[in-house]
Amino acid sequence: MIRKLILVCAAVLVLGVLNGTANADPLSIINSNFNGTPIHGGDTIWFGAHMKVDGLGSQPVTLSITQSVITFSASGQLYSLVTPNARITFDPTATHATTNFDAASNTWFTTVPSNQAGADPFMTGLAFMVPNGGLPGGINPVSWQAVFSSSDPNISGSWQWGAAVYTNFSTDYNALGVLAADGGRQSGTPVNFESFVTGGARGGGGSNFTGSNSGTGHFTVGPSSTTVPEPSSMLLLGSGLVGTASALRRRRLAKKKN
Repeated sequence: MIRKLILVCAAVLVLGVLNGTANADPLSIINSNFNGTPIHGGDTIWFGAHMKVDGLGSQPVTLSITQSVITFSASGQLYSLVTPNARITFDPTATHATTNFDAASNTWFTTVPSNQAGADPFMTGLAFMVPNGGLPGGINPVSWQAVFSSSDPNISGSWQWGAAVYTNFSTDYNALGVLAADGGRQSGTPVNFESFVTGGARGGGGSNFTGSNSGTGHFTVGPSSTTVPEPSSMLLLGSGLVGTASALRRRRLAKKKN
């Protein structure tokens, strides 16, 4: 009986850890490339991503983007650029789209009317100053990955990214005037610095303020991670159950000796 109890405890532990792993936030990756224009040292590459979301209902939904990383290699050096996190709230009561950056949490906060979920709302953006010596044209591949989670596990969507080069830019993201949704220009356009755009990355200068779009990545989201026990918590629970079973076994053996 005690042995069966220990086996049941072990099974609960294993299933709990596997369940926590199975409900991990989904990862989406998009591979693309830069055009053939070299990028001068001191210029800034503005990386921006946008999305479309399906499955929204009558209640507000918040989509979170974490573990967002851009990677590429150039001239024998590997670049791994960690972009800010993002929280996009689709709110049926919102009247217009807004976005702002919170430096303390390194997070873009965007609010979008639910009926504009298909208007390529801004996802996240990163300004990368090109080091001295610049970057060659034609870098391939350039990969962007991100992890998606949501307050509503029933939504799904798609996303794309672009990259444009600027000869002058700001490190204060709130000074950029980033568009939160399409409206005459692509979402993610840094309106206040449009006059400084030039060719390079995925843009050709002129009015191409965000660069050409990459291919499309798709994502689905599972239940919020807050509803799933962490593996460490399951290990503690499992250890407690096994400990209880062991104590019962020792008590049973002690009674036999007496």
